[in-house]
Amino acid sequence: MADSENDRQEKADDRGVEDLARALAERLRAMPNRQEMTDYAVSLLRESNEDAAQADLARESAERARRGDPFNPIAFGIPLFVIGAVLMATGILAGPGLGVMGIAVLMVAYGIVVSVFSRGAGSKQGGGEGS
Repeated sequence: MADSENDRQEKADDRGVEDLARALAERLRAMPNRQEMTDYAVSLLRESNEDAAQADLARESAERARRGDPFNPIAFGIPLFVIGAVLMATGILAGPGLGVMGIAVLMVAYGIVVSVFSRGAGSKQGGGEGS
């Protein structure tokens, strides 16, 4: 029942767009500078489509943020590893450098585990959607 309503709505939307396009084409044919106005109309439609795509992207980002995707510590683990390597290279701070590098390795490993499991749950969760 919902499918037939969706089909009817899609057909009505298609007819509406066709009617608007025909009306626009008739108005453009009557204009002396129709090529310029046609180009202008096409550019407006493209900009509108790009704006809609940006709005969809913003909406999807907001949905992901609301879902509370897990924090991924890889972003902090990599710079910590570099800092630990620099500390070890000084020679004097080799102990703290090893400690920082160990923490970095643990953070990266944990980040990989979180990524693998969150992607698995995300594909199960969003698998039924028609994206």
